[in-house]
Amino acid sequence: MKIGIYIRVSTEEQSQHGFSIDGQKERLIAFCKSQGWEDYTLYIDDGFTGTNIERPALKRLIRNIEEKKINIVLVYKLDRLGRRQLDVLHLLEDVFEKNGVSFKSATEPFDTSTPLGKAMLGILAVFAQLERDMIIERTTFGRRQRFNQGLWYGGRIPYGYSWNKEEKRLEIIPEEALVVKEIFKRYIRGDSLSAISDWAVTRTKSRYFDHTKINNVLFRITYTGKLQNAGVVVEGKHEPIIDYETWEAARRENAKRRGGLPPVGEYLLTGLLECSQCGGPIVHVRRKKSLDNREAFYEFYACKHQHVRARDRRLTEKCSLGYQHRKNVEKFVIEQIKATALNPMLLEDFSTSKEDYLENEEAIKSLEDKLIKVHEGLENLYDAIQAGEIKASAVRGRIRSLEEEQEAILAHLEDLKDTSPNYKDSGEVQDLIKQIGEAWDYLTFEEQKTMIRSIIKKVVLNKKAEPTVYWNVFD
Repeated sequence: MKIGIYIRVSTEEQSQHGFSIDGQKERLIAFCKSQGWEDYTLYIDDGFTGTNIERPALKRLIRNIEEKKINIVLVYKLDRLGRRQLDVLHLLEDVFEKNGVSFKSATEPFDTSTPLGKAMLGILAVFAQLERDMIIERTTFGRRQRFNQGLWYGGRIPYGYSWNKEEKRLEIIPEEALVVKEIFKRYIRGDSLSAISDWAVTRTKSRYFDHTKINNVLFRITYTGKLQNAGVVVEGKHEPIIDYETWEAARRENAKRRGGLPPVGEYLLTGLLECSQCGGPIVHVRRKKSLDNREAFYEFYACKHQHVRARDRRLTEKCSLGYQHRKNVEKFVIEQIKATALNPMLLEDFSTSKEDYLENEEAIKSLEDKLIKVHEGLENLYDAIQAGEIKASAVRGRIRSLEEEQEAILAHLEDLKDTSPNYKDSGEVQDLIKQIGEAWDYLTFEEQKTMIRSIIKKVVLNKKAEPTVYWNVFD
């Protein structure tokens, strides 16, 4: 039996948590001895993150697996293999299983040579991804907090500003600010984007200013001292380069040239819409129309990939979703909210009795407590073997007994969680939908935007059918 011991630690983990290479190595070798495995090889990635699989020792392990030199891969924890669910499952299914190699964790109770072990791997891989998602969520929350406070919340720094690391704020670069002001001045007076681009390239001696970059400058509300994110605009703490009136004048000039003002968060479903054809984001489109000699516009929702530009190498063909009238889409969603509010039976379908839910939760908690005790028992035995207090051969039977008990508990837990009722208090759900449905016509536009996001996860626009609404409280 040939064992491949894989060990990984990132620089951050080692500095913050003391999750050392030596600690993993000692523990895994002790585990091998407890199982009677003598033929093992170490594969160590020191200072490599688990967010991708581009690691030298891991590549060597994969190569040895494909050469049929390994029978079992052993790690300290699943997240040593990787932190992304897709990466972990790729290794387990496309590399290990494909080559007849089993996978085992020294601290987590599963083995891919058993059906239960395979099921548990999928579950634990989800938690490895969950940990990363939580880090991303914390980062996203921090960005939202900064945005709400009017502080720069990350991303590419706009031309004309620099980032003050000490004070954590945007600062104006005077020479670049003059270029920004001149771009607005020339555009408002009617200069073409090509002419402005040529001027900017000559003025700055940089090829930075193509048509796209000029447009980015003209429609960045950041230059007015404000910040915008997902259709929401707040007052920023940074100094403006131009006043808001100048920025609005540029938008009016754009409206003359293109036949409609681009949106600044005035659409009800901003950020909630998704294309059913390609999964792309939905944008707002205005087209000029003539009405009794007055200027008016048609308003549509359309996929961002509706038009493919030659410079966008990522897209090979335009999306076929087509244009959908804004009023029709928004009317449909509003009617869905009101109809659901008047149909308690629809809400009842998604709820279950509180008693069944609590009974099931109590059984799960009891099993989880037992699992912790069994796990601690195994940990104590492994520690004793590692410290030389007992011989592995003396406790091998006890270890197997605890591992079998662990598997039995996990199997029972899996059954309970698979059949666990997804309890929602029917009354609370109905009250929420009813309140929004009944009060809808009396809410301000901003209140409607807030309320709709509290109950709707997303709205998918379909090519030849009505939109599909995904509810936060149900799905």
